[in-house]
Amino acid sequence: MRVMFLIAAAGAVVASVAVAEEEDPFADAVEMRHGLMLQMATDLGKVGAMAKEETPYDAAVASKAAANIAAIASVLSMDQFPAGSEYQKATDSFALPTIWTAQDDFLTKVADLNTAAAAFQTAAGTDLASLKTGMGALGAACGACHKTYRQPEE
Repeated sequence: MRVMFLIAAAGAVVASVAVAEEEDPFADAVEMRHGLMLQMATDLGKVGAMAKEETPYDAAVASKAAANIAAIASVLSMDQFPAGSEYQKATDSFALPTIWTAQDDFLTKVADLNTAAAAFQTAAGTDLASLKTGMGALGAACGACHKTYRQPEE
């Protein structure tokens, strides 16, 4: 009896996953980009607290956070933004359709983020002044993309 229950439960899970994928074929891409951005936000929070002098400057923590930010920036591409995965079409997506209509500009902003993240990776572990300077360029690169290509959360 228990085995039959487990088999039925597993079948229900498989069926619900199949239905969910049919309903939103972009769920994996949206979840992936949310995960990348959440990790980046976590690391930005660490260095941001240092830049605001809310926490003491720690070169090792700053270097690790900056390395994570640079690594995440380096993998951002259209792979995480398949056409059709925009706001109000894909579940939990905040990506605006202009990503695809102005793809060259979007990719330029991604490249700008990579440049800022690489520079920040070099600066973050140097000293507090360098970290603060690097944060400005990094924040500008993040903001430039989000202002144009991300629907604000309500």
